[in-house]
Amino acid sequence: MHRLRLAALLAVLMLALNGCATPLTEIPFDRQATADVKTIGIVTPKIPEDPLVVLASNPGQSFGLIGALVNSGMQANRESTFKTLLTERNFSVREKFLQALAASLTAQGYTVKVIPANRDKAGFLDAYPPGPVDAYLDVVTTGYGYIAAGIKDSTPYRPFYALRAKLVRAGNPSSVLMDDAVFYNPINPPTNAVSISPDPDYLFVDFDTLTGNPNKAVAGLQVAVEKTASTVSGLLR
Repeated sequence: MHRLRLAALLAVLMLALNGCATPLTEIPFDRQATADVKTIGIVTPKIPEDPLVVLASNPGQSFGLIGALVNSGMQANRESTFKTLLTERNFSVREKFLQALAASLTAQGYTVKVIPANRDKAGFLDAYPPGPVDAYLDVVTTGYGYIAAGIKDSTPYRPFYALRAKLVRAGNPSSVLMDDAVFYNPINPPTNAVSISPDPDYLFVDFDTLTGNPNKAVAGLQVAVEKTASTVSGLLR
């Protein structure tokens, strides 16, 4: 079980830190050329159920597989604790993200509809359900939570959020109008990705400090979610 969890965590961490397994191909949105896109359907976004609490560099790395397995167990405990903090405060990343994204797109003059869709794979959808929209906005979150680059006071835990977003024309999924990646508090993001600097008000020198200030920790994640959502919206100006 520990080896399987370690492999899964490494795969998710690579997605969270590097955006995706394939090179990023950016397609910027041209609103002038797509003036007929007035109604956007936000399909059910792909968002992991569980947060990540990642220590990107840790002493266990010096002890090979044993150290990695120990670190995997410690990370699992951190993530379970942080998920409990979110649950106790009825904090839904999905709801916060959708609300912020819809509000921001509406403020830009779009009519927004939320389109339910089944997400049975990790990446973008292959097809989109019919709906009275001009284009579909497909968002795949690869990771969110807190991350620290190391164990020193100079590398505290900060909230992070990582996603890919794609806008496709309704009736023609191969017609991609926008494709980009957005990272809040990035570590080694792809060259073409959009990076958002983290809010300096939300940092914690260690995990005990983070859990000792649960309301502030959750508020920090909320800021990350909302700023990332509004940045996705900003790609469609």
